Amino acid sequence: MSAELTLDEVTRRWLRHVQGRLDLSEASLVTYRRVGAHVQAWGEGRSLVGLDLAPYAQIRRNAGLAPRTLCLELRVIGVLFRWAVTTGLAPAAGTLRVPRVKVDPKRFVVNHSTPNPSDVARVLDEMAPDDFGLALLVIARTGARVGEVLRLRGCDVDRRTGRVSFGQVEGASKSGIRSFPLDASTLAELAPRPRTGTAPLFDFGEITCPIQALERRMARACDAAGVPRFTPHGLRRMVVSRLMRAQVDPGTAATLTGHSVQVMLRHYQQVTEGDQRAAVARAPLGDLVDSADGGGTAPR
Repeated sequence: MSAELTLDEVTRRWLRHVQGRLDLSEASLVTYRRVGAHVQAWGEGRSLVGLDLAPYAQIRRNAGLAPRTLCLELRVIGVLFRWAVTTGLAPAAGTLRVPRVKVDPKRFVVNHSTPNPSDVARVLDEMAPDDFGLALLVIARTGARVGEVLRLRGCDVDRRTGRVSFGQVEGASKSGIRSFPLDASTLAELAPRPRTGTAPLFDFGEITCPIQALERRMARACDAAGVPRFTPHGLRRMVVSRLMRAQVDPGTAATLTGHSVQVMLRHYQQVTEGDQRAAVARAPLGDLVDSADGGGTAPR
């Protein structure tokens, strides 16, 4: 019976399966539904026996799909196929042929740019005065993960204590729940938002994948402001660096950003030449005079 099922039929069943999984984030579900729609259209009446994805890949490339996005779609189809085999909907001896997709590293690179606060302010000025701009402001002032911010609810902001709780929503809690004290300016910006209940704090209308939508708006705003493009994750690195330069205790900083201390210091803190020079001057390593702690003249 399972050998008679075609790719489009199996895809429909898989989509119903993943829709019921509580461990998947909404962003993952959006991706699965998007890829599933393309697979259903291409796989209508197509057998899963000896399935070759090369024609699918060619069609998607002809439609203008970027190589990285195509690689993602092929991985999703691989997940779908393995599920079909595991559940008996595809023959256990079935094979899936996945074409290799070449990604030009000169064109498709991970953006590790970390902006400075003044550049971020210029980009915010170029953003439309909508909920995307407000969400970006919250990320820049808290260093929270983009998914944590975009999925905030009205009840996650406590106006009485001035704190916001990140990670309360299923699928947006990579490092668990943590509380962050907001500054007065950010609280004022959020004042008109929903104050109670589980209503979303931000309204993105009919947009089903707001993370990608935010990144596109950020790229346009960066270009308009004349600053190097950065991502929401770049803002996270910026906040860690600002905390460290303000000589905040690493343990305290880690509780604010949701990192372990080791990960925060190794991967997120951005050390500049100016930071190094300031450290040497603060020690001060050029003064060979004993101090009370044995480390030279105490900094003033």
